[in-house]
Amino acid sequence: MIIFKSIYDWVIENYVKVILFITTFVFLYGIYFYYTISAQKRDQETGDSFLKFYSSYSELNFDEEEYLLAFNKISKINEESIYLAMLKSLRAAEFISKNEMQEGLFELVKAKEILSNKGEEFNFLKEIVNLRIISILIDLEDLDRAKNLLKDDFTIYRANKLIFEGDILALENKFQDAKKSFKEALMISENETQKNIINLKISALTE
Repeated sequence: MIIFKSIYDWVIENYVKVILFITTFVFLYGIYFYYTISAQKRDQETGDSFLKFYSSYSELNFDEEEYLLAFNKISKINEESIYLAMLKSLRAAEFISKNEMQEGLFELVKAKEILSNKGEEFNFLKEIVNLRIISILIDLEDLDRAKNLLKDDFTIYRANKLIFEGDILALENKFQDAKKSFKEALMISENETQKNIINLKISALTE
């Protein structure tokens, strides 16, 4: 009882400090709660906008108007949304399917810029975009830029990285080095279709 009385006496003597503390705590919690709910609402809105576009997405019939509507709506909510990178990737695929490589490359570079600010949980997307850029650069015979991107770490798609390294080395007539990259890719690949492709690349190498 003495302890409770001491606490009571302290509160009475310092009631202004107690009120200020409680008011400040409630105010800060209110701000935190508001921004948390707002962030969740923004994430929901951007996700819904992307899914609305994706549900109607077709490689055979890319709707540019729907794409722009989704992109502009998400941009107004969050200019660094992961969904913008995904939209850019889809648009890049559309350009590439029409053999418009430079336009596709531009979209992928923009997607890469958005992803550069994201955490490790999005590494798989970063690697996918990087590999698509590298593929286009190889098609455009811009091998120096492709090799520069291949210096990045690839932990999820390392086999794909090694395949591209082999492709570049083969184009440079460095057949032994190319074979070494292909064989290393073959060792770590877990995809049977990919393994068959690698074996074909190895058998196609000629001195």
